Amino acid sequence: MNVMSQVDRYNDPIGTRLDRYVLFDRVNRPYAAWQVQQFRPYLGRRILEIGCGVGGIIDLLGPRDQIVGVDVEEDVLAYASDRFRDRPECRFLLADVGNLDGSVLAELEAQEFDTLICMNVLEHVRDDVAALQMMERLLAPNGVLALLVPAHLALYGPYDKLDGHYRRYSKSYLRTILGHTGLGEIRMHYFNAVGAAGWWVHHRLLKRTIHGNGQFAVMNRLLPFVRLAEAWIKPPFGLSLVAVCRKA
Repeated sequence: MNVMSQVDRYNDPIGTRLDRYVLFDRVNRPYAAWQVQQFRPYLGRRILEIGCGVGGIIDLLGPRDQIVGVDVEEDVLAYASDRFRDRPECRFLLADVGNLDGSVLAELEAQEFDTLICMNVLEHVRDDVAALQMMERLLAPNGVLALLVPAHLALYGPYDKLDGHYRRYSKSYLRTILGHTGLGEIRMHYFNAVGAAGWWVHHRLLKRTIHGNGQFAVMNRLLPFVRLAEAWIKPPFGLSLVAVCRKA
């Protein structure tokens, strides 16, 4: 059974949730690498990732002075901790950025993170303004927020709802809520126009609620060409919205 066939198998409820996360991390690695590339010039040495999952993004960061991964799922963090057991700079913490207690908040603030990564997480938080304000608080002065969120309300469909998304984002809305923080925009652009078109067909037109064999296979084949095109010209729409912001 090839990896892509396994994705379909793990969409079945018989597969465990952690199994699905691990498998998705494997087949999604080329795409995740492209996502991380959007932030690479801005990444520092002391990094906090909100919503680290099984550690797919952390695995792409390379050596750093310190990396802390935060997530709300204990079994996922246990997997990530074991995955990076030979990297002493990596540690993992069970916490919810939308509801940090005083001791956890104090512990994280004391780390003086120069970079905070938040990819495909903010849309899961009901109060996204408060979440951004907390992220600002967790950054050291001049620290950078690397943010990636799903784009365009017109793409919101059954899959978003099933996955716990409260919203998708436009540039104007994201700038509005960032205006309630002290985070200044460095750059903002839409990302993966081809993926947006495919998403609209699959999840809006056909109203599908799973990722299957075909979607991963097609995206991975197209990825080298899409990456090259968007390196030259940023598209006017995309599957995601990328923002890099700096704390004053």
